[in-house]
Amino acid sequence: MAQVIAAIPDLFFRAKVLETAKQLSVRLEIARDADELLQQVRAEKPRLILMDLQAKALQPLDTMVALEGIPVVGYLAHEEVDLRDQALAAGCGEVLTKGQFSASLPTLLRRAL
Repeated sequence: MAQVIAAIPDLFFRAKVLETAKQLSVRLEIARDADELLQQVRAEKPRLILMDLQAKALQPLDTMVALEGIPVVGYLAHEEVDLRDQALAAGCGEVLTKGQFSASLPTLLRRAL
């Protein structure tokens, strides 16, 4: 059972998240698109979802509504103020800039332990 699902299509950023999770012994699964994320949520019942809010393949605003109360931490570029507000309204518990997300990644992953 995954403790965290990372909905992160970007290969390089995904590698960073995977490595950090491994160092912390956090069980993590990767979702590359909205369908894969929703399938994993139904199968895994994760404690936390990390999501790239700018990834079109994830359809983040629509997908977030279907996440059944699972905590979501999203990240985006700092200039995306409208998307930030829309994500919070759709149920995203926390929205960070990509830099803030990177800096706080170990803390975020520890929440799932």
